[in-house]
Amino acid sequence: MNIYRAVFCLLVLPTMSHAQNDGNALVADPEIRQTVNRLLGHWKFQGTDAEPQANAPSKVALTIDCKPTALGAAVVCDLKGNVADSGSVEATAIVGYSPDEHVVRWMEISSSGEYHDHRGSWKGNTLEFEPLSYTVLRKKYTERFSLRFPSPGELLLKAVTDSTDGVSIIAGTATRD
Repeated sequence: MNIYRAVFCLLVLPTMSHAQNDGNALVADPEIRQTVNRLLGHWKFQGTDAEPQANAPSKVALTIDCKPTALGAAVVCDLKGNVADSGSVEATAIVGYSPDEHVVRWMEISSSGEYHDHRGSWKGNTLEFEPLSYTVLRKKYTERFSLRFPSPGELLLKAVTDSTDGVSIIAGTATRD
């Protein structure tokens, strides 16, 4: 049994220490700090969802709770709320800047059956994501998604999704408590 402890101390502990030190160095990266600090907190989102077959846009109300994770190198955001014509919706996203790829990753799973892995970059105060193609129930979609931070504690969200049915637009403003 003592040999196992010795191996653990010699091989595993230094690796864990190295990972911890690298994690602290990551948080010093300005792009990581910007991504985490801009999203961190409790947000209240009010907006609209304009669907191609609808006569008028539906109201959308969400709370977005973003908490630090991975020793401060990212945030995990829980989104919960209502879309007037569709009912309750929930999603969880892990968001962080990848210094190796030079992109912000927004990885999300939602109660609507969507699994997203957005890749974006900062352009001033706007986080702009590349178009993302995905499939839900064998139907193909392409989403263009952006977050703009015009002032501290305010974000403007816009998601434009193309499908064979037409264009869907979710847009609105969130304020941080």
